[in-house]
Amino acid sequence: MKLLNLKRNYKKNGFVVVKQLISKETLLEAKENLKDFSQRYKTKSKTKINYTKDSKINSIHDMERWIWIKKFRQSSELKKIVRVLVGKKAKNFGSEFFGKPARVGLKSPIHQDNYYWCVNNNKGITVWIAFNRVEKKNGGIFYYKGSHKIGLLDHKPSYAPGSSQTVSNLNKLKRLKKIYPKLNSGDCLVHDAMVVHGSKPNKSKFSREGITLRYIPKNSKIDKKKQKYYRKKLWEQVRSRTH
Repeated sequence: MKLLNLKRNYKKNGFVVVKQLISKETLLEAKENLKDFSQRYKTKSKTKINYTKDSKINSIHDMERWIWIKKFRQSSELKKIVRVLVGKKAKNFGSEFFGKPARVGLKSPIHQDNYYWCVNNNKGITVWIAFNRVEKKNGGIFYYKGSHKIGLLDHKPSYAPGSSQTVSNLNKLKRLKKIYPKLNSGDCLVHDAMVVHGSKPNKSKFSREGITLRYIPKNSKIDKKKQKYYRKKLWEQVRSRTH
């Protein structure tokens, strides 16, 4: 997709599909590296890794230690996308892995990323790269088209591992179209930090693996008050699951 069209569609819808962001060779290398990394991954944090009921990894929210991520951030195609949608002065804002294993992958409640991020100007993007085929039946992401224009909505605790908050009231979303983009391996979604989205459980026989890389403008700052409130609510949920 031409960068001009990419920006136009992104601004209109709040998300855009980019076909074949990474090659088959790069994808194969990433999968092999990821398998090794996830097997060796260790953390004491109860918020950085989440499991399904049968102890499979559903998500890891701390992927900056993965060497492949650091290498891929230097990709010229990725840098072009970030420059066009965030600006010349963008900074890394973390990365995640979403495994969503076949038949047991967990849902992601309807939310806006910036409710978690607490960025003061509501600006930022998530680049979501598909490691296998993604569609509605294996728990693909859905978006409320154009919802990035309605402002930051109120959220409430979801008690869902890996996605602790959910939009409190869906009334403002009723008039918006709900879209389930289809992706092949190596394709990616780029979405705005304000677009409302989520995903259903994966009850299919196919896993839905993907990684995210996040970026915000360099001049963006974290709203400490909002962040403190969010973290308090997060820990309340974590404690409730472990007691």
